[in-house]
Amino acid sequence: MRDFLKERLFLCIGSSWDKESLFVITSENCIQKFKEDFMFRLDPKTIDLYQRAIKQLLQYCEKPFEDIISRDIRNWLLHLNEKGYKPITVNAKLFGLKLFYQYCVEEKFVSNNPLNSIIFPDIEDKLPRYLEIGQLLQLRKYVEGKLQERAIVEVLYATGVRIGELAEIKKEDIDWSERIIYIRKGKRKKERIVLFTRLCEEHLKSYLHNRSDNLPFLFVNKSGTRKVCIRTIQGDFSNYRQQLHIEITPHTLRHTFAAHLAIKGMPIECVQVLLGHEKPNQTHLYARLYHQARKEKYDEWM
Repeated sequence: MRDFLKERLFLCIGSSWDKESLFVITSENCIQKFKEDFMFRLDPKTIDLYQRAIKQLLQYCEKPFEDIISRDIRNWLLHLNEKGYKPITVNAKLFGLKLFYQYCVEEKFVSNNPLNSIIFPDIEDKLPRYLEIGQLLQLRKYVEGKLQERAIVEVLYATGVRIGELAEIKKEDIDWSERIIYIRKGKRKKERIVLFTRLCEEHLKSYLHNRSDNLPFLFVNKSGTRKVCIRTIQGDFSNYRQQLHIEITPHTLRHTFAAHLAIKGMPIECVQVLLGHEKPNQTHLYARLYHQARKEKYDEWM
């Protein structure tokens, strides 16, 4: 196996080998090649998560990645369980490892995928945290008069965009006549269209009217020299948590957007499209709210 792998890597990275450090070279270069090939398909944070999972497994097993078998992975999973890792975190690691080994099989770095026989942990179907209407009104009241912060809150709630997508929106991406925003840099580089409300339009125009810079981005930093920093927005939301005593992050407003649409009766398939979810199972949790709202309406009429 190692001779076979050496030949494959010779083709990929050239002939500058150091036989004594073959383990480091094979592991590091395969991981790097995986990262390079997937960087245009996955979010950078997702790639980093998968890369850390691969290295964590290698460190635990203390053997070359091509020699790892299913039993090694099961032992590692027991180790993670003893360390108190949550099932959702373990699943994310396993998904990244399975993708990595599938890539290695396709590239003929290894002959089989040791993850194929691994059963992923069950994850409790738990509704994501979202804001009740009263909490949303509290937040709006708190940011009233802070033009950019109020506009950001309205865009996050009205569109359901991710914080990273919000930071990349440019003024030219907005179709004011149709109240549409084109998301050019979505997750996994996917483009999509989102809608926004008249209330959101009102606060966006008020904010933009008071902007004095010529930057193309919809939201900019306080000095108006570059696009808004994600950490700045996260810092603002940390302040909201402390002042309002509400568990809230920018992503909470994405969940709130989806939850409120489901409660109001929007078909889950439509919610899925607006969120930019590729698979229905990513949105199915909100179906519970949809059916609950329909039952309440039924009970009112019967």
